[in-house]
Amino acid sequence: MALPHMKGTKFSIYKNENSKWRTKSLFWELTPEEDRKKLPAIYTLYDEDIERDGKPYKSLKKLYMSYDHIPGAEWEFANNHLGGWEHWEILANSSMKPIKDAIALWRKEMEIKHKALAIKSMIKSAREDGAKGLSAAKYLADKGYVSQRGRPSKEEVDRERKFQAAISSEYEEDLERISLALVKSA
Repeated sequence: MALPHMKGTKFSIYKNENSKWRTKSLFWELTPEEDRKKLPAIYTLYDEDIERDGKPYKSLKKLYMSYDHIPGAEWEFANNHLGGWEHWEILANSSMKPIKDAIALWRKEMEIKHKALAIKSMIKSAREDGAKGLSAAKYLADKGYVSQRGRPSKEEVDRERKFQAAISSEYEEDLERISLALVKSA
């Protein structure tokens, strides 16, 4: 349902009357009834689709879990079920605790799903294909797609050394000042 001020725009149902990305108002359970009359909710945070007052609300979790994506790279999902990547980022980093917590749980569940499927694939490969598909399954099981922090650069080491030296110098000055204050007052 397009709002009058956004008729014909690509993502009209995902924006409010001020053309801002919807967050709380997207979800049935987070939107007060009087607000739902003005701007109908689209989704639910429940695990399954629901129907309230004869209107269906799709479970955003169920839609999220139906994709094969890596948590943090949900681009296709965001474009198919929200206003795009920007809208998804706003939801994922929302100050609304129920939304932020739900998305964090979905991402964790997706990681567990990937790990379980990868291990299952490794078992199947070991039985049937030998080493053929094993490396890809191992990559997924080990979360090879998550970048690992390596050794700090020389610039980072120098910056940290200078920072620690500045702190040490301030500390020494503070001690000297405190000692003088104690001596003068005694």
